[in-house]
Amino acid sequence: MDELKPYLRMLKHYRGRLILGAVLMFVTSASGIGLLALSGWFITATAITGALIAAGVAATLEIYIPGGGIRTFAVSRTVARYFERIFNHDTVLQLLRDLRGRVFTQLSRLNPAEMARLRSGELLNRLTTDIDRLDGLYLRGLSPPVVALLAILLVGALLAIGAPWLGGLVIVVLTTMAGGALWMAWHTGQQLTRDLAASSAALRASAMDHVTGLSELTAFGSLEHHRQAVMQADDQARRRDERIAKRMAYGESILNSGIHLTAVLVLLIALHLFQTGQTSGPFAVMMPLAVLALLEPLGVLPAAGLQLARARASAQRLSNGVSNVSNGTGTIDGLSTNNGNNGTGTKQTSDASSKTTVQPAGAHPRTEGLSHAPPVSINAVSLVRGAGARVLDNLHLDVSPAETIGIIGVSGCGKSSIAAMIAGQLKVDSGTVEIDGTSIETFDLDALYPDIAYLTQQTDLFSGSFAGNLRIANQHADESMMWAALQSVQLDGFVASTDQGLHTWVGESGMELSAGQARRLALARLFMRNPQLVILDEPLTGLDEQTAEAVSARLSDWLSARTAIVLGHGPESLPRVDRRLLLRAGALSEEN
Repeated sequence: MDELKPYLRMLKHYRGRLILGAVLMFVTSASGIGLLALSGWFITATAITGALIAAGVAATLEIYIPGGGIRTFAVSRTVARYFERIFNHDTVLQLLRDLRGRVFTQLSRLNPAEMARLRSGELLNRLTTDIDRLDGLYLRGLSPPVVALLAILLVGALLAIGAPWLGGLVIVVLTTMAGGALWMAWHTGQQLTRDLAASSAALRASAMDHVTGLSELTAFGSLEHHRQAVMQADDQARRRDERIAKRMAYGESILNSGIHLTAVLVLLIALHLFQTGQTSGPFAVMMPLAVLALLEPLGVLPAAGLQLARARASAQRLSNGVSNVSNGTGTIDGLSTNNGNNGTGTKQTSDASSKTTVQPAGAHPRTEGLSHAPPVSINAVSLVRGAGARVLDNLHLDVSPAETIGIIGVSGCGKSSIAAMIAGQLKVDSGTVEIDGTSIETFDLDALYPDIAYLTQQTDLFSGSFAGNLRIANQHADESMMWAALQSVQLDGFVASTDQGLHTWVGESGMELSAGQARRLALARLFMRNPQLVILDEPLTGLDEQTAEAVSARLSDWLSARTAIVLGHGPESLPRVDRRLLLRAGALSEEN
């Protein structure tokens, strides 16, 4: 159950609402018990009174009090259920919001190696299916057992009016059966729900791969083969889902049978009590009906056990790979999502996100940001990635304050790794990385990040307008600032030509824009912030020669007052730099 502890702690923030929701659930069950029990008593009492009157025996029956009670229980059951559904589902939606925010923050801070292990379908599955199962932890997993126990105690108290020993016996019997059903569902559901969670994730990932890779699969004649693999994953997930549904049905049938047998036992005992004059006829009828009223609150316990098992399996999946991730700043495409961001810097981590910084023993983290363009120093850094490949080997680099250096090299030589190390997103195997004389490992990254602009190779845009995508970089930006940023990247003319200007929709992930336009929009975000350290990885990717020259000139002027590291495949992919270095075989050398 340790996997569920973080999510159980989240429930504490809503404990008032959760308690009220549980009370409404209990009122619904209690009203149902009272309605069935009192109706049985009233019908029997009316029949007996009518029979006595027909036999010439003087008899009377007060009908208004029990009649009013029946109406009260009927109305309270309907009203309590209505408000319970509205209130609890509103609470669950709030929990769902917090859960998704928490998980997205964790996933956004994965380092490149961890992120590479997750396919887009797996990420989507974690942000949807797994979280959906966790948001039912309270409503469908924790609350039903509590309400069921209270309902059993209520029925036991009613039976104790006629025979105290019978009330105690029924409480013991029904509590044992309910607890056994819950435990069996939890125990047997552990492996089943883990398998189902894995199958569902595999199915979603395969389906997304099939859709996104449709052109490649068609070109290589592998479309049918891959489609069969998707169908097999679907069949496997469906069969495992069927097994869970059958286990739940078996558990419900066994528990319901136990409740019915208990009701029969109570009926026989009640008839004996009536015959011996220990209770009245109407009360004897009411006793088994009160037990039967437990079918509703107890019948959901097998499903509750499976829900708890599902929630645990989803919690394990969500924790897998992100257990070493801190709850700090998450970023996407140059945009800090830290609520405490002061609006002075940008960084981008669409394909490489922050990893928890481990502080050396006895070190005190630096909590102040950068007040000036800082020096950057890489000392004897080595980095091993993949299957033991040495990407960087005893690397040294010194960047002076307000200096712009360019690093060029072939694809895969380690340029992006250098950028990720300087941004504090990738931990080196040996050596140190220092910014402004402070090791990146002893920096409070939340204090450092507002003063860093980091743009990686991948361009991520949000499904929104030009203004919406720009304001993510600076929430307080006015239209004049946005137009100036667009002019700096030669995109103002295109935006002005659209029907809605800054409010034009860019499409899902910027699909309405070309690759070059999307890249320039990402670059425009840089000009809306005032960072002291800038890291750019292939900033001119996708731009034609004429546009690249114009943007490069504006970018060079903007970088002149900042410390900047610019990465590219060749000299033509860089703006004006003070020094140009060549990265080859894990080492840097001067490039003339």
